[in-house]
Amino acid sequence: MPTFTVFPNIKPSSGGKGNPYINDFISAINNEEGCKVVNESHKNPLLSILRPSRWGDVFIFNWFESIPDFKYGYLQSLFAILLIFILKIKGKKIIWILHNKKPHSGNKKIIKRILTYLIAKESDYIITHASEGVNLINDRYKFTVGKTFYIDHPTKNRLNMIDRSEREKMYDLLVWGNIIGYKGVYQYLKFINEEKINDIRICIVGNCTTPKIASDIKSVAGENTTLIFKGASFEELAEYIASSEFVLMPYLQDSILSSGILMDSLSFGSKVIGPNTGSFKDYAKDKNLNVYVFDEYKDISEIVNNERETKVSYDCYKAFLDDNNWKNFIHKALKLVINKA
Repeated sequence: MPTFTVFPNIKPSSGGKGNPYINDFISAINNEEGCKVVNESHKNPLLSILRPSRWGDVFIFNWFESIPDFKYGYLQSLFAILLIFILKIKGKKIIWILHNKKPHSGNKKIIKRILTYLIAKESDYIITHASEGVNLINDRYKFTVGKTFYIDHPTKNRLNMIDRSEREKMYDLLVWGNIIGYKGVYQYLKFINEEKINDIRICIVGNCTTPKIASDIKSVAGENTTLIFKGASFEELAEYIASSEFVLMPYLQDSILSSGILMDSLSFGSKVIGPNTGSFKDYAKDKNLNVYVFDEYKDISEIVNNERETKVSYDCYKAFLDDNNWKNFIHKALKLVINKA
């Protein structure tokens, strides 16, 4: 069985827990018999894997195209380009996980396009967590056809944490997670403020990434919107979800493909409303899940009114969550490496 290098394996800042997707990815690989991730977490995840002692047989790159957003981004991008060419010379296998249509940050576009083209061309396999991702990358680069695969975003089963008793809901919509520009929280609240939509109770729970985002949100939040600008543990999140009719992700559609927050919300058996794109669109077609999509913000009120009384099937959710757990995801990914080696 092969050894692996997983990027970016970022050492958490003081008191932090690191990226949960990367941590779970590494744990799932290490739990497979004979498999091991050979690069340790580091505050400079790219520079740390320039050392051959941290090279596995297979390199797994996440958000490679967003390296220009790192500190000294242009210099790190140069190192990344050189690394890819060296790895190909050395015969290493490269897997690129395509998470987004494009980087969420819109600056440094030229170097990001170069990195996207490079990783698309030189990777042996491309994995995306949305069927749209396969069409997107194959249409953009014809040479990716045949090496691009859709595998559902891995998730966990947290159904045992949720209170399933019938009780009155405090909120119609719960928005949770770190509040970043592309997630559309300000834009949605601005919309309902301007349209004078006063019959939807909203709870927003999460850390704002900048003081300006917090200030902007406060400026448009109505009296039916509860703002809790702090992170929530999964235990706390279970209570918020049990108190809410839906989890809303008012994301902007231009960059989003898949979402860890979507999968974490489904892990609690939530009814979810999200943009009509990527994995949201995939799961809206799944009759076993209660995922609803909007094209415009005005659609959200209609979904709330039409689906408020709809009940979820926890048995159907359990089957979905168990089928797409981390162990099964790693098995599907390893099949690509082993069967096509």
